[in-house]
Amino acid sequence: MEYISIGLIITLLTIININSSILQRDQKRIESKLDRIMEHLGLPELSRRSINDELKNELIELVRENKKIKAIKRLRDATGMGLKEAKDYVDSLDYALYK
Repeated sequence: MEYISIGLIITLLTIININSSILQRDQKRIESKLDRIMEHLGLPELSRRSINDELKNELIELVRENKKIKAIKRLRDATGMGLKEAKDYVDSLDYALYK
């Protein structure tokens, strides 16, 4: 009887974990769509992906200090950008600095 209870608990926890992952993925997708809509409407300041001057200056300083990974992480934390999008943005700052 104990094995059945343990099996049921493990199964329920697995289902909850899967549903949680699906919800998180859907939330990120919806937030991304909302950000694109805000940018399309000309309201980038309402977008989570908007990069204010203070953040941009902080990223430039990190790139100058050759801390690109830290800059990418900071950008992702502040804006919710994906890894590739954040890396491309930081790379563009790096290119602009040393052009």
